[in-house]
Amino acid sequence: MMVHEVRVMKGHTFRFNLAVCTPYNADFDGDEMNLHVIQGEEARAEAKILMRVQEHILTPRYGGAVIGGIHDHISGAYLLSRPGTKISKRNGLEMLGNIGYTGELPEVHTGPNGEYFNGEDLISVIIPNNIHLRFRSRSNDDVVVKNGKVTGTLDKRAIGAEDGRLLDAIVQTNGPTEGAKFLDEFTRLSIGACTSLGFTTGIDDEDLSAEALGEIERHNAEARAEVQAELDKFGKDGRGYETRPGRTPKETLEENIMVILDLGKQAAGDVAKDELNESGNSNAAVGMAISGARGSMDNLTMMAGSIGQAKVRGARLERGYHQRVLPHFKRGGLGAPEKGFISSSFKRGLEPTEFFMLSVSGRESLVDTAVRTSKSGYMQRRLINAMDDLKVYNDDNLSVRNTANRIIQFQYGEDGIDPSRGVHGKPFNIDVVVDEALGTDGPTKKKEEVVVITEDKNFDLGFGEGDSEAAAGGEL
Repeated sequence: MMVHEVRVMKGHTFRFNLAVCTPYNADFDGDEMNLHVIQGEEARAEAKILMRVQEHILTPRYGGAVIGGIHDHISGAYLLSRPGTKISKRNGLEMLGNIGYTGELPEVHTGPNGEYFNGEDLISVIIPNNIHLRFRSRSNDDVVVKNGKVTGTLDKRAIGAEDGRLLDAIVQTNGPTEGAKFLDEFTRLSIGACTSLGFTTGIDDEDLSAEALGEIERHNAEARAEVQAELDKFGKDGRGYETRPGRTPKETLEENIMVILDLGKQAAGDVAKDELNESGNSNAAVGMAISGARGSMDNLTMMAGSIGQAKVRGARLERGYHQRVLPHFKRGGLGAPEKGFISSSFKRGLEPTEFFMLSVSGRESLVDTAVRTSKSGYMQRRLINAMDDLKVYNDDNLSVRNTANRIIQFQYGEDGIDPSRGVHGKPFNIDVVVDEALGTDGPTKKKEEVVVITEDKNFDLGFGEGDSEAAAGGEL
């Protein structure tokens, strides 16, 4: 429950910023919400202090930003910050105008197609100058923010909901109001980037070459053949078959078959991934998966390559008709296709038997989701009722006690640190501390580098023999 400012508009639906969807777990497929209108002035003042949206950007659970960019916000950030991104001066000025920017313009460059801005420079104009940050993005790129200047590719790990390191740093350094302002400007800028640079996805993003499809089918055929060879080795009754400790011959056979099929799926998936990655920046679906905007490479490999084994409770399909899963197979058959191995992909289409077997495993996940939701909701209710009388006392160790003054925990969280002021479970960002101490701007990975820099700077960090390597790698 959060406090929003009302803007009366036509229609009978709630409308709010997409960045606020995550804490509500809200989407736009028919969700219902309740509106509580605050009546008194005192209640309004109290709600503004305690419940405004910007006061809850950082979650007290682990100190990360639970409010942040989603979907197109992340795609736009990824497009804008990729190396070599150029925005024409006209489009760049329009994007800055949309966020109400009135400060100094970034450097204008001249190229064969006229004047342009670098994408990183457009992002840098809205980052406060006192932000110093370093982290590795989901696309495995080192992102460095120093004095308001950003280098590196931004993605979900920079500004995404539940993972936005850059947003975390701005809120913790400059406060929630400044964080909300940055998030509003950044989301407008990133959507402007999608519009300016063009961003669309279609079914052709999952196209594979004939050579890649042939390679995938070869891996699937090898997996089916290996399963048959394993069945031949097992024989009729499994006598002489090497079993694992604590397993029957039948259980060992099924485990070995699952290993074979999983390796086959992985090999086929690697072929699809390599082919899709070669399409580079032109493939929007791959860009969304890499940046964390939507989907994953595993989703794409199932769409383009092959789906693999359908599982129920982690094992191959067993139940169905007498001695077989479907009546389309011979009784007693234990091969890969008979037990739910799917060689087709979603794009090419499934065989009728494959479709049915995949639906069986899909029902399991559906039931699991429904059961898990009610179980976890009741568990949350019990925990709230059990701990509603606990509070942190203002003693030397910040102990946790109940209303009877009994000590539940000698020190809050065993470390006395407020999670909402930490950095994803850690008390501070060690990379930033080391950078500020050494005067560096990026990762220092070798012990020798740390030694040389400290000698130049003439100060001792107090590293032990084994500590300097850990500090250089970002861990103390």
